Formats: sequence, structure tokens, C-alpha cells
Amino acid sequence: MPTIAQARDVIALTELPNAEAFAADAPVGGGMPDFDVDKEQSVVIGSDVVSFGTGVDAEFRQAIADSALFAQLAALKDVGADTDPMKFFDAYFQRLMQLGWLVQQRDTSELDVKGDGFDVHHAITGVITAFLAPIAGAAQAVLAVLDGLHQMNDKAPFITLFNKRSTRQKIGRFQFTYVRPGAEDGLLAEMAAFGLAADEVITQVLFFKLHKNRASVRRSLGKLSIPQDALSGIRVQLAAKVHAFRVSMIAEADLGTVEA
Repeated sequence: MPTIAQARDVIALTELPNAEAFAADAPVGGGMPDFDVDKEQSVVIGSDVVSFGTGVDAEFRQAIADSALFAQLAALKDVGADTDPMKFFDAYFQRLMQLGWLVQQRDTSELDVKGDGFDVHHAITGVITAFLAPIAGAAQAVLAVLDGLHQMNDKAPFITLFNKRSTRQKIGRFQFTYVRPGAEDGLLAEMAAFGLAADEVITQVLFFKLHKNRASVRRSLGKLSIPQDALSGIRVQLAAKVHAFRVSMIAEADLGTVEA
């Protein structure tokens, strides 16, 4: 695990994409929301939906959102937007580790595509339900946002942002992260990442119908942790590094929030 000083050096030395290139796609009302320790809250950060369980302090919610934004932008710079989704997720996890996150578990496999049509939404619902089942309320919180993405107007700011950042021609990649308090002043994050490769251009990744032998879906499940003092030690540096990207890359997904 890197020291706080080493993590700060990584933040300072990492080159991110040009912020102006993202500005034109900024969602209306985008940016960091007002976080509340007593509420379940979710934000869309590019192609990542991050949900916070109750008990995660507001300052840590902001720092974790900035961590996810930093790792996503750095991975884009490292491997590009057109790369294999799993290669992108490898770069994403590597960047989080450089910030002080510890990967406790990582498992990657391909989902089985059966029949003539395969709904991505139903496939990932099953994976998320099984993955988060041991954590009370976690699956419910994440699936509420997922279902909301399906039911809401596709011009809602967070849906527009998610669709824009999760698709690239014939490649789709997206992830769902659930954050909760851990033991001994630590924070835990469960991440379910999905990569989609198709023979046709993808315009909407979540509800895309896959046809047998014409597309594949892989998933990468990970469990990570970070001490609160480690996150506190880089919070200011992270905020300064990604501040210019917040409005264009973050939007609150308020439809799925559940108060404690």
C-alpha cells in the first residue's frame, strides 16, 4: 500500500485528458451533489454508478467520487477509449491502488449468452443481486438506480451522461460500485464492472439486445478497501486535480435514493 505522500505524488504527476474535450458534453445541473451521511445516495460518474450506503460521511463520499473520477480519467489516458473493456478496468483498478485502495478480491469471467436474444439489463441484474446479496440493502440500492435508468426519460442528465460515457462504437463498458463503512475506520467498496463487445454499433448499452455469436459480455467483480485516514490525506489533492471535470463527468442519480 502506498504512503499518503506517494499517493499525493501519483495525483500530482498523473496526466489526465484535456478537460475542454469533455466540457461540450456537460449535463445540465452536473457536478458534485450535496452529500448526506444519513441517506442512501447515488451518482453517475462517467460510465460508473456509485452508490453510498448510510454512515459514509459526506467528505468521504466526495473523496470517493473524486477517486472514481480520477481513476476513470487516468485509465482513459493510459489505455484509450477504444481498448478492450477488461484492459480498461485493469488500468482503472491499478489507478485506485496507487491512491491507496487495497484490492481484497477480483474475479473476471464471461457471461453465458443463450438463445436468440439476450437482454444486458437482465444479465447484470442477476450478477449484481448475487454479488451484493450478503450486504443488507446494497443490491436494492444499486438495482433501484439501474431500474430507474430504464424507466426515466433518456434525456435526464445522468442518463445522457451514462449513455455517452459507456458506449464507444462496438464496445460498451460500465460499472456499479457500492460504498459502505468498514471495520476499524475503513471504507469498503464492492465493484461490478461489465464489458460488452458486439458486431454492431452500440447506441445504448444497458438495454441492448445481444444476438448469439454476435456479441459477448464479460464481468469483473472486485472488493476494495481504504483506511479513512489514507483517504483524508489525499482528499484536497484529488479535488484540485479533478475539479475541472466534475461538471462534465458527474450527475446525481436521485431516482433510486432510499432514506435510512
